[in-house]
Amino acid sequence: MIAERLSDTLAGGMPLLEGRTVILTGAGGGIGRAIARVLVAAGARVALTDLHQEPLDTLSGELSQAGVVPSHDAGLDTDSRLLTQAIDAADPAAFAALHARVGAELGPVDGLVNCAGLFEKRDYDTLDAAAWTRILTANLLTAAAGCQAVLPAMVARGGGSIVNVASTAGEYGSISPASHYAAAKGGVIALTKSLAREAAPAQVRVNAVSPGPVDTDGLLAATPEQKAVAGSRTLFGRLGQPEEIAGACIFLLSPLSTFVTGHVLRVNGGALL
Repeated sequence: MIAERLSDTLAGGMPLLEGRTVILTGAGGGIGRAIARVLVAAGARVALTDLHQEPLDTLSGELSQAGVVPSHDAGLDTDSRLLTQAIDAADPAAFAALHARVGAELGPVDGLVNCAGLFEKRDYDTLDAAAWTRILTANLLTAAAGCQAVLPAMVARGGGSIVNVASTAGEYGSISPASHYAAAKGGVIALTKSLAREAAPAQVRVNAVSPGPVDTDGLLAATPEQKAVAGSRTLFGRLGQPEEIAGACIFLLSPLSTFVTGHVLRVNGGALL
């Protein structure tokens, strides 16, 4: 129901992102797929990336039902509104190459949503160097590489919007044993605020969305009782839906938020209020 209402809202007037080009990382995840659908509904030209191509192909098939029909030629659709390419988003060289391709095929990049990430439940006393590297790379270095790739051109053009997906864990600490994840997301928030200061003179905005408990594939291993407990932590007594996170991202990318930067938008149903 929430997804349909959001799509209807975007379809009811001029699309908020018509004519704008946006890169989305982590497009194969539950929140990433929702953001991709809403970006398309908002009229954006979208470049989708994930670590593996298979989820991108599946997502392309889903998006074809929304009027974006992907071509089998180099991952670009026939009306040049959708591009897919699997990369390691934490690799600065790979991200720079993607950015160049997007600029050549879809147009200059107006927006970036860094949604790539990985959650892992681990007690603090079991964390080794490999675990720290894995989680910091997936959550913090992906955002850093994306920002580094797109910011110079945005600054040169005098505008643009970056949205980093953080987490309430990065604000308050992780409820589940996952201190490395909380540290990584805290780093995303600090990165967001610091880059907002640096990019503001060029009218480039950098913000973060901080989701609370969301009903995604990450909760598949949870029992109904555990899901109920997670939902009960919000004032609405339920889990958030991926489309509700997507709506916040669209707001921060759109002309509706031109005086918003360095902000952490909490989309958590009032949890931890």
